[in-house]
Amino acid sequence: MTPQASPNRSTLTWLIPITLLVAVCALVGGLIARQVYASTKPPAATTQPPAATSTPEPTTEQGQGGPDTVHFTLFARNDPQFRPVQNAIQNYFNAVNHRNYGLWKQTMTAKVSDQQTEQDWRDGYRTTVDTDMMIYRIETTDQGANVFGTFTSKQDPANAPKELRASCINWWMVWPMVKSGSDFRIDSPSITMKKCD
Repeated sequence: MTPQASPNRSTLTWLIPITLLVAVCALVGGLIARQVYASTKPPAATTQPPAATSTPEPTTEQGQGGPDTVHFTLFARNDPQFRPVQNAIQNYFNAVNHRNYGLWKQTMTAKVSDQQTEQDWRDGYRTTVDTDMMIYRIETTDQGANVFGTFTSKQDPANAPKELRASCINWWMVWPMVKSGSDFRIDSPSITMKKCD
C-alpha cells in the first residue's frame, strides 16, 4: 500500500492567511457598502407605491385638522421639500372635495389640466369625496419630487374609474411633482387601486 502524500506545509502556510485576508476584506467591503446605501435615498425612478400593509405613524392625530387634511409621516414631514409638497397635495384634495376646478387647474401641470375640460372634470368628480389622505415618502427628482401616498375615495359607481366601478376605492399613488417657481405642480401619477374591503 502506498502512503498518501501529505499536503505541502509551505502551501498551507500561505494559503490560510490569504483566505483569512480575503474574508476580512469581503466583510469590511460589505459593511462599507451597507453604510453607503443606508445613508442615501432610494433611486428616484422607483414608481411602486408603498405597500398597503405598512402604516407609519401620521404626524397628526386622527381627526385633527378635519377630514380634508392630508397627513404626513414623520419621514415625509422631515424632507426638505415638505412645504411645497404639502401645499400642492393639500390644494389637490381641497379642489376635488370642494369641486374647485380653478384650484385644481392651478395645482396640476398644463400637460395634465389641458387633457380635461372643466365640464368633464366636474362630471368626473361630481360625487367624489376623498378621505384618509396619507403621504409616506417624498423623493427628490431632477424635475422636483415624487410623492408616495394613499387615500380612499367614495363616489357613485357611475363616477368611478372605468377600470373599477366601485363606491369605495383605496388608492396607492406616486404623484410626480414639477417645480414651478417656488411651488410644485402635480403631473400624471402612477396609480394602483383596489375596492375597499
